[in-house]
Amino acid sequence: MKTSEVDFRFPVIGFTTDEDIWGWPDLDTLTKCGSMTLKDRMQDGMELIDADGRRWRVLSVTRTGRAGPLLSLARLLGAPPQSRIEHELEVLEPVTLKEVQTRARASIKAHPEFWSEGEEGRDAELRNRLADVEGVTTIGSLLETLGLDTFESY
Repeated sequence: MKTSEVDFRFPVIGFTTDEDIWGWPDLDTLTKCGSMTLKDRMQDGMELIDADGRRWRVLSVTRTGRAGPLLSLARLLGAPPQSRIEHELEVLEPVTLKEVQTRARASIKAHPEFWSEGEEGRDAELRNRLADVEGVTTIGSLLETLGLDTFESY
């Protein structure tokens, strides 16, 4: 099954194989990435979870073209080029909000350097982030609550 064949309910949350967490507000951002994402195969094996708890594993990622015009303001300002991509997906069993919260907490604990400004005050910042995860009432609200990044710059 391809990304374009899925009727995702956005936002979509993603967990990579190294326990990092990502998020996409729409199909445009889900199917766009920077060159490092493709080169390093960063999305291979990633699990996507939509706002309804439906879940897919990324089996492969194929570049289908350039995302955006060749000459754009972002490119002129030195932004890296972006590619349009299509995922080959495997359908998995749906998950609950509680399961997603557990995985989000594990992600924060696995990568504390992504969730705090520096060593000083890190413990308090991480406790706040973990509490933020506990406070969400929907899977989709994790995107905004945590300020999750997309692969557009990577």
